Amino acid sequence: MRCTCVTPCENMVSRYLAETPNQPRTPPEMTKKSRRKDTVIAHTAMKPWDNVGIPNPPIYYASTVLFPTVEEFETRDRPPFKGVQYGRSGTPTQFAVEEAVTALYEGSHRTVTFPSGLGAIAAATITFLKHGDHVLISDSVYGPTRKRVGANLLERAGIEITFYDPLIGAGIEDLIQPNTRMIYMESPGSHTFEVQDVPAITAVARDRGILTVIDNTWSSAYFCNPFALGVDIVLEAGTKYL
Repeated sequence: MRCTCVTPCENMVSRYLAETPNQPRTPPEMTKKSRRKDTVIAHTAMKPWDNVGIPNPPIYYASTVLFPTVEEFETRDRPPFKGVQYGRSGTPTQFAVEEAVTALYEGSHRTVTFPSGLGAIAAATITFLKHGDHVLISDSVYGPTRKRVGANLLERAGIEITFYDPLIGAGIEDLIQPNTRMIYMESPGSHTFEVQDVPAITAVARDRGILTVIDNTWSSAYFCNPFALGVDIVLEAGTKYL
């Protein structure tokens, strides 16, 4: 199937470039109806018409970004600026990865990439929690989530943690306190691989306005879309199946 699709595409690209070498390149229309994930992976974030017909986005190495005018430089941190301003805030290569991951998780708003898994976990928790809050964390989470983010970051910030049985399901309602602000799941869990009843947990959380987060590394977007199960924030390590 791959060979059948690639050859016509290569011919189409070659013919298009030959016939319109100096014209703005607009990709042909492509319907999104009932696209399989394999198709989404093959096409999302690919902009060959902006890159001399090459499907894969180039890798940008840069620490310096130039601006046409001083005025544009001074307004780079304010809307509607959508360009590149510094490597820390992203490059076209990073934006392409984020666009592709967003497309895989149907129903998601956008994706943000981090240089490490712990960085992503820390950002997803401490951004929404403050001193005096309470968070429920699955007892089968990734070890550093429990120790480095939980004990070293959250508890030191005055955030109370309760670790719950990953098979608790709707029974998690009994653990909710007046100051509970987040439920952090990982399914399947690390090491012991319990599969949680995510819909039951998110139903309880939504009734009480509690934010839900899940580490979806073991399932990946290919096998499970937590957004369809009511989860608010999804984390996935890019070093595993992504």
